[in-house]
Amino acid sequence: METNVVSVERITEYCEIETEREWSRVVNSNPEIPKRWPASGRIVFQDYAVRYREGLDLVLDGISLDIQPGEKVGIVGRTGSGKSTLTLALFRILEASAGRIEIDGVEIGRIGLHELRSKLSIIPQDPVCFGFVVIDFLIQN
Repeated sequence: METNVVSVERITEYCEIETEREWSRVVNSNPEIPKRWPASGRIVFQDYAVRYREGLDLVLDGISLDIQPGEKVGIVGRTGSGKSTLTLALFRILEASAGRIEIDGVEIGRIGLHELRSKLSIIPQDPVCFGFVVIDFLIQN
């Protein structure tokens, strides 16, 4: 019986989770979004800050950067330094506590999640894909 009650507890917990922002916004209410957005891919973070939950410390604070169209950028850092958090911010899985992110001049916090996420894609980090190359190299040498 105790095991079965766990699922009820989880459902209750999920019902209390704060929902995401609007999934879609009517295009007429967002005239600043061009039809073929994003066209070039310029990404600007302006004094951006984010936390994982209200009441917790900021995990990113005061991030400002300007990535030009076609520019390749590598984000390097230790475990827990905020690399993945930047990606969560781009997809608005985490909402900004301060500052803003613009993609081709459109502030992503002002558009619906569907309009944003349907235009972005990600190649997930997977350290396993390099493990085989290293092992093969070590065996051959």
